[in-house]
Amino acid sequence: MKKNWLNVIWLALAVWMMGCGAKSKGIATETLDSAIAQTPKKPTIDFPLRNHHANYKDFVVFDTMMHRFMNYWSVRGLSLGVVKDGKLLYAKAYGEADAEAHEKAEPYHLFRTASVSKLITAVAIMKLVEEKKLTLKQQVFGKEGILNDTAYLHYKSPYLLKINIAHLLTHTGGWRNVYRTDPMFAPLQVAKHMGVKSPPSFETTLKFMLTQEVAFEPGTFYDYSNFGYCVLGKVIEKASGMPYEQYVKKILKPLGIHRIRLAKNRLKDRAFTEVKYYEHETAEKKLSCYNTGDSVSRTYDATNLEALGPAGGWLATPTDLLRLVVAIDGFDTKPDFLTPESIKEMTTPRDSSAHRVLGWKTCNAQRWWRTGSLAGTGIVVKRRQDGISYVVITNTSTWRGPGFSYEIEGVMRRSLKTIKNWPTKDLFLVEDQ
Repeated sequence: MKKNWLNVIWLALAVWMMGCGAKSKGIATETLDSAIAQTPKKPTIDFPLRNHHANYKDFVVFDTMMHRFMNYWSVRGLSLGVVKDGKLLYAKAYGEADAEAHEKAEPYHLFRTASVSKLITAVAIMKLVEEKKLTLKQQVFGKEGILNDTAYLHYKSPYLLKINIAHLLTHTGGWRNVYRTDPMFAPLQVAKHMGVKSPPSFETTLKFMLTQEVAFEPGTFYDYSNFGYCVLGKVIEKASGMPYEQYVKKILKPLGIHRIRLAKNRLKDRAFTEVKYYEHETAEKKLSCYNTGDSVSRTYDATNLEALGPAGGWLATPTDLLRLVVAIDGFDTKPDFLTPESIKEMTTPRDSSAHRVLGWKTCNAQRWWRTGSLAGTGIVVKRRQDGISYVVITNTSTWRGPGFSYEIEGVMRRSLKTIKNWPTKDLFLVEDQ
């Protein structure tokens, strides 16, 4: 940002000097005035919901516990929101959004949502089902499938023709991860195999996976699949006739969710008000997905987030995600965005393990639960049966990796028990001002 402002200052100085020369020579200065008018201005931050709106005396112990948690795990920044009976009663950010710039975290800061993106994608699929544009049993690949484009008709495994939308939603498409890792996290290998520049687009990764075996008959074996959810992004595009990101924004806008967007790979492309991401001190570096040969922090340039979109690429605030949760929680405190039938379809396990649900990670009588983990990101979304739902996101990952979500859940469980008197003001209304 500092470098950008130096450029602006030099530009303004050059324009002023040109203007002086133009006037001395009797040259018209309209074009110079136009250039000045088009000089980029520093963005202003004008979001009504701030940390001070959650300075409640009954939350002093809660705040202390969150600070201790952050110190213990060396978390740079954390943002959370708590809903009770459909109202946003607490929204606060702790620590720093950007440690180097000494920028304090606020509720308006955007964070990567990692695998919570899958919940967003599942909701979009269910909306298309309600619009009669899809069915969960609909075939995905082949001439009779929804992805029947010529480019996707060349495949290796006959099992591919048995994959339906429900299989993708429940991680039972039948694929086993190749290169001993998820193909969505192997951009260099996929690009080399396909003879393209890295990082490859998702379309290229899809074509690559069509050349691989489908190891199990679809519906018979659970294997967590980011790739399957990325395929659902293509399904959404085909069924809606719109780009994936555009369709999701369209259906979520009536819920008051206006600022979510898909993330970028590089630090220089960070979104306005997006936090900066950090790893723990002992984190290993990884080769850049841009095939430079450089070993880089996994927070930037290593992961191809731009291809991971429907499975792990959304940016959002905790309040954005809580607006979505309130709209699909099945409670009668506020009208739901999906029908009761759709919500039941999403949250009813397909087996006794509680894992084979749609979009969520696990669902049982006590809780619906969704977690996410990326380098620099830990996130938990939880809907409890007692009417309390919460979202917690960090801009720092720890040595616990995906297991960090259980540490977050633990501190939230203990912290929420300290609240004896809940505030009554709905902070959703403050955010809407």
